[in-house]
Amino acid sequence: MVDTRITAAPAPDGFREVRSWPLLTIDELAALRGDLEANLPAARSASLDEVPESVLLVASELATNAIEHGGGPAAVRLLAREGEFLLDVADRTPSSAPQVAEDPSARGGFGLLLAARLADAVGWYATSAGKHVWATFTAARREPVVPV
Repeated sequence: MVDTRITAAPAPDGFREVRSWPLLTIDELAALRGDLEANLPAARSASLDEVPESVLLVASELATNAIEHGGGPAAVRLLAREGEFLLDVADRTPSSAPQVAEDPSARGGFGLLLAARLADAVGWYATSAGKHVWATFTAARREPVVPV
């Protein structure tokens, strides 16, 4: 079942790539999380508040799905534009749509539901080389501190 909060559409335009990570195995997820966390502050000009934890969790879930169900290596990219981040996870299975768990008692399959709850938007699209699942996050604008 595809969740209606997960749009079948290309990722929004206007983002610039901050960093990318090729992933061959699940064992590389810890390094991805550490490096992603280190790159989030460098990529922003606004307050992220709770966004880093959400980005890290969604990245882990989508990357795990890509490696386990996507036919081999995956690629994760962090992109940014003014006040927003886009996480793009690509796998090598263009023929299969992302699947959301239908049975709450089932083991696993909740990564996309989690992404849909934590991100502002989640979508996917296929190319001849593979499938991309993306998620966007908005950073809160930091108000200037005015001395009193």
